[in-house]
Parts: sequence; C-alpha cells; structure tokens
Amino acid sequence: MASRLHPAAIAVYAVDALRQGAFPLLVILGVSVLGGDFDADAAIRAGMFALLGTAIAALAGGFRWATTTYSFAGETIRLRTGALSVKEVEIPFARVQAVDVEQGPIQRVFGVYKVEIQTGGGGSGGEIELGALDEREIEGLNRLLRRGAPEAALGEEHPPAPERRLSGRELAVAAVTSGQLGVLLPVAAGVAQMSQQLFEDPLEGERTLIGALPEGTLGWIVLVAGIVVLAWLLAALGTVVGFGGFAVRREGDELRIRRGVLQRRQATLRVVRVRAVRVVESPPRQLLGLASLRVEVIGHAKEQAAAQTLFPLLRREQVEPFLRELLPELADALDGLAAPPPRALRRYALPPLVGTIAIAGAAALAIGRLWPLAIAPLGAIYGALAYRAAGWRLERGRLAVRSRRLARSTVLAPAAGRESHDLAQTLLQRRARLADVAFAFGKGTVARIRHLDADVARGLWAAIGPR
Repeated sequence: MASRLHPAAIAVYAVDALRQGAFPLLVILGVSVLGGDFDADAAIRAGMFALLGTAIAALAGGFRWATTTYSFAGETIRLRTGALSVKEVEIPFARVQAVDVEQGPIQRVFGVYKVEIQTGGGGSGGEIELGALDEREIEGLNRLLRRGAPEAALGEEHPPAPERRLSGRELAVAAVTSGQLGVLLPVAAGVAQMSQQLFEDPLEGERTLIGALPEGTLGWIVLVAGIVVLAWLLAALGTVVGFGGFAVRREGDELRIRRGVLQRRQATLRVVRVRAVRVVESPPRQLLGLASLRVEVIGHAKEQAAAQTLFPLLRREQVEPFLRELLPELADALDGLAAPPPRALRRYALPPLVGTIAIAGAAALAIGRLWPLAIAPLGAIYGALAYRAAGWRLERGRLAVRSRRLARSTVLAPAAGRESHDLAQTLLQRRARLADVAFAFGKGTVARIRHLDADVARGLWAAIGPR
C-alpha cells in the first residue's frame, strides 16, 4: 500500500521552491540598495514579491506532498510523483547500494530526515529521494534491506565495530590547512563587481572614489593579500560546516559516514563499491605531515568532494593503520615506491618552466617593469617537485601510484579493480626511451605515472595483464 511522506515534507518542498526563486528577488533588492540612490518603491515591490513568492512556494510544497507517494513492498522501493505529468521510479531491494540519510535545518525542526536511495549506476544524489521520513520508517526500510542476510549472521555476536571520529582539534587544523583556494574566483568576481558599483558614478560614468584604489605595487599587493585571506577564511568556514561532527564506522561490509553541522548527513557505502583510496596532501598539509583520504565509489563520481571523503585529516603515518582497521581491502603503505629514471627530470621541469617564463614575460611587458620575471624559475621548481613526488609500486595485486599537481596524491587500489589502463608514448618520449602509464578506477580517479623508462613501463603493462 502506498504511503505519503511525513507532512513536514510540505515545509521542505516549500523551502526548496522558495530557494529556487530567491535569486531574482535578491537581484531586485540589491539593485535598489546598491545601484545608486536607494529606491524605496523598488524595495517595497521586492518585499511584496517575496511575500507572494512565499505563498506560492507553500502552495507548491503542499501540492508536491499531496501528489507524492511511496511504498516498500514486493521486494521493491517505489516512488510516484506528479498529477498531470506522472513519474514513477522503482528499485528492487537487490539493486540498492546505499541509503543516505540527511537532516537539514527544516527537517531538524520537525524531527524527520531526507533519505536518498542509491544504486550502483547512480550519479549525484539518489535515484529515489524521500524528503521527510521519521526514524521508524527509516528503520523499517533498513530491516527490509537486511532481510536477505543469513539468520545465523543476524543473531551472531560481533566485536564492536571500529569507528574513528574527527576531534575538535583535528577539525580546526583541517580548516586552517584546507587550501581550497578555488573560492578565490567567486570572491574576486564579487570584489570586481562591487568595485564597479562603488567607484563609478552611474549617471556620469566617471570614477568617484579614485582615492580608494590602491596606489603603486605595494597597494596592489596588499589588496591581493586581503582577497587571499578572505578566500582562506571562507574555505576554513566551509570545512568546519561541512566536516563538523565527522565520524566513520565499519559495520560488516558497509562504511557509515556522518558529517555536517547545518546539513547533518549519514552516508552508507558498501565496501564492494569502493574502487580506490586517494591520499591527498596539499602543500600546507604536506609540510605538517598531514593528509586527507578520499574514495572512488561506483555511482559517486558526480558527488561533491565532501561526499567522497573517507576521513578529512590524518597524520601521514596513521594512514596505513587507519585503512587496515576500517578498510583493509585497500590498505597499503605510502612509501617504498619506484621513481622515474633521473633522465626524466628535465621532462618534468621544462614544460612548466616554459609556461612561467611566458607568463612572466607577458606580465613584464604589460606593466613595463622587470620584477614579474622573478616568478619564471617557479615552473622549474614545480617540475622538480612533481618529479620527486612521482612513484609507483605493484605488489601482490595491489597498485600504488603517486603524482603531483598542486597537491601530492597517492592512489591505493587493487589492480583488478581498475576500469582501464593505458600505455602512451609521444614522439619526444620515444627518442628518450620514456613512456606514460595510466590506470582509471572510475571517472574521478585516474592514477598516472609519467616518463617511466619505456622498458619498465611495458613491464608494468604486462604485469597488470588483461582486466
């Protein structure tokens, strides 16, 4: 018999609808406040639109709740949505790979949870999403999914499940060393847009606050440093919000991962879906001997990086013991890797050196000063670091490949779990008797070792053998 979601789903769906329509209202309000003189009429209209939008969102949430039903019967999970345009999704219990539970601020108010049911072929999010279920319904679903387990195994006493929690101190260190400078782009774009509004008269097209702009090289350095600090603070805040309360627990053939402050999420990963572990050491963390662990999971290639995190922060020497306790199927040592031959060093260093010379030369010509040329050697330094980081090992069917982009990354995986492996050799590499070998463990994890001795590369290729 089909059931409806908890009535709290009305509020959940209403907030989702309101969030989707909030951006145009914010633009109207922002233009009225920042676009020159304050326009009271525009602000009032924006407020009226906001009230109207809230009412419409509430109606949309109620309609969506009334036209959504689900059932856990006949060895399948069914979801039906819509009235005029009806959509039905059905997943057999045997195909369910994970049941992820999330509790956002709205769900927390009503004591319910959002449930995402995933299969092996899923992408970002679940194939079935139930916006509001209570604990009793979730436990009932879990009982149905476990029903195929042997009775002896169900009644057998097991040792305590291993669990690892992220302490407050570790969370603080993870936030400080997060290094997610990708937020620089939106920050810089926002600063540029605000500067245009602030420094330009909308009527006369002339700059009105020229004195606020930095003067000279030192002023611009201070401005850039301020943007970097702001980006770093935003990255640290995002780490705290995303990984607060992080804990990972091994229960039988499943990993249960909890994380989040505002959005409390519990993800369930079946170990058989995990194809590889990636040990990531950003430059700040490498200096401190720290690393984060991520996993390549079937069906999770499009998930956010946080959803692929096995543990946010560990000391490097703790990585192998951590994996042997919680994920022994992929545990391996990080050191003892074979390096590319010494003659490959210039292959690593020359391309980035040419790139930084070109960038430095263009910058020097643009500003008419020579100091940008000082950054030219950085390319060679980066190439040398990439050469020093590169390494590989294949022992007892376990593959370890280390490389560097900005962060140093080591992929640990059973060779049999790869999706494909490639051997590539350019014309210049052929002359130097070098070659590249790459192993794909999914769309998100490709382990590549560059500029190996050609004979070694072919030997590695042969040792891997057919998939």
